[in-house]
Parts: sequence; C-alpha cells; structure tokens
Amino acid sequence: MSNSHPNGFLKIKTKRDKFEYFSKGILSSKLSSIGMDANLALEVANHVESEVSSDSEPISKKRLIKVITSEIEKIDKRLAERYKVYEGEEKYKPIIILLAGVPGIGKSTLSSRLSQRLEITNIIGTDMIREILRQTISAKLVPEIHCSSYEAYKYLKTKLNPILRHSIVGYEEQSRHIIVGIEATIQSALYSRENTIIEGVHLAPNMIKHSILHEPHVLMILLYLEDGEEHLSRIQERGSEVELRDAEKYTEAFDEIRKIQTYLVEEASKAEIPMIETFDSKKALSRIMNLIWEKILNLEATIKT
Repeated sequence: MSNSHPNGFLKIKTKRDKFEYFSKGILSSKLSSIGMDANLALEVANHVESEVSSDSEPISKKRLIKVITSEIEKIDKRLAERYKVYEGEEKYKPIIILLAGVPGIGKSTLSSRLSQRLEITNIIGTDMIREILRQTISAKLVPEIHCSSYEAYKYLKTKLNPILRHSIVGYEEQSRHIIVGIEATIQSALYSRENTIIEGVHLAPNMIKHSILHEPHVLMILLYLEDGEEHLSRIQERGSEVELRDAEKYTEAFDEIRKIQTYLVEEASKAEIPMIETFDSKKALSRIMNLIWEKILNLEATIKT
C-alpha cells in the first residue's frame, strides 16, 4: 500500500491525527520564500516527492520537514537554516522592512515581489500616509504636504537661503510631517507583531528616530538607480502605464528627483544603512531577500540565547 490519495496525492499526517496532502507547487512557493531560485525550488520539490512517495504509510509532518531540509542542505546549508526557521514557530516576528528611494527606481515593484515571496500582506506606501495628512491638515496650514516631495520647496512659507539646496530643504520639510505617521505605523506593527513592508520616498535615514533604525525587528534599505538615463526611461514608462500619474510632471522635475537621490545616498552612507542598486531588479530582489533573512536568523539566534 503506497502513501497516496486515490487521485495520486501524497498524504501528510499532522498533529492531532489530521491529514494534509503534499503539493509540489506549495513546497516550491515555500522555497521561494527562503530565497531559492524558482527552477531549483521545483527540482527540490520533485526530489522530495520521489523520496517520500514510496512510504507505505502517510508521512509525518516532522519527517517531511527533515527530508526537505536534507535536500536543501545538499544545495546550500544557509538556505536549509532559513527553511528550518520558516517551518518553525516564527518567534522572530515581526520583521518590518523599510524600502526607501526616490520615484521611478522600482520600489513598488520590489515591494510587491517581496510581499509575494515572504507572504507579507501588510504593505504601506508613505504616499498613502501623506494623503491621510492632506485630508486632515489644510493646505493653508501646511502647504508643503499638498504637493510632490520634489517640489515642496516651492510651497514653503519661509524664504529660503540662496546657498541651500532648495529641493532638499523642501523634501526635508515635507518628510518631517510624514515621518510622524511612519513611526506610528512602525510602532503599531511592532506591537501587533505583524510583518510589514513600508516603502516610499519619505523614509529619510537622518529623520527617523535612532531608536527605530536600531530596533532589532526593523530593517531599512535604501534603493537607488545609478544610471540617470535608465532612471528617466523608467519614469517615462511609469507615467504612460498609470493613468493618474503624469509622465511630463516627473520628467520636468527629474533633476530635482536626482538631487534628492544623491542626498538620500549621502545620508544612508552616514547612517550605515544598506544600499542596493536596482538596475537589475532580479539581483536587487535577491540581495534584499538575503538581508531580510540575515536579520531573521539573527533574531532567531537572539531568542534562543
């Protein structure tokens, strides 16, 4: 008698004598969550299926995890450690990922891919926090939040010193208001132990509280795009794909956007915040996943000690 459902599915015995059915698709998805390449994940899933399909009785969840871990160890012991934590009790939670960077460099795309891989449903954009503030604070009172980050300097009430970088001053003033909401969101996620991704231009390394940046459950990463021509091309494509965004507006403000990026890189460097170049989005995603899992494994090690 083989370990299979009449339709060919492998039985898995869970706690309390209940049963689940083995799925290569689900296993491949889990392996993707620990940073394994999709093709390799499917190959491992096939090997696991072959290994357990000959069992005469339903396989226990514990033995299945052991078999999967053994297959992963043949490829990469670091990935095997990640898998053990993934299938564990998630004592490391929450992990709060802050993805900073200017418009047009791929923050939203990378956030979405991270969400899918890590099964994080709570994604918040700093633009959304700004929009909430706009609904509660009038333009007469705080005009600099009722515009884009790169043009906020035009709406400041005080006259700017000519020697200052105007776009940076405006960006800082707008971000100061929005950082309050960002920090409240982070504190809420910490309290509720909810894995969260926050992405947006307003994540200024020098403005977020030191205590938050060094909170063990918080990981901040600055995304940037070095190639100016590629950056401009992405901004133009972004505007053509999304009806509510005007490509010309971003194109006209491109120099200011690049100045803000230079400023963010400078501040991230001072604060020793990891920076990832996004020209190759696949490599960028892989590097982000590695940083996240490094953080998770460190948290797990701390909890055990």
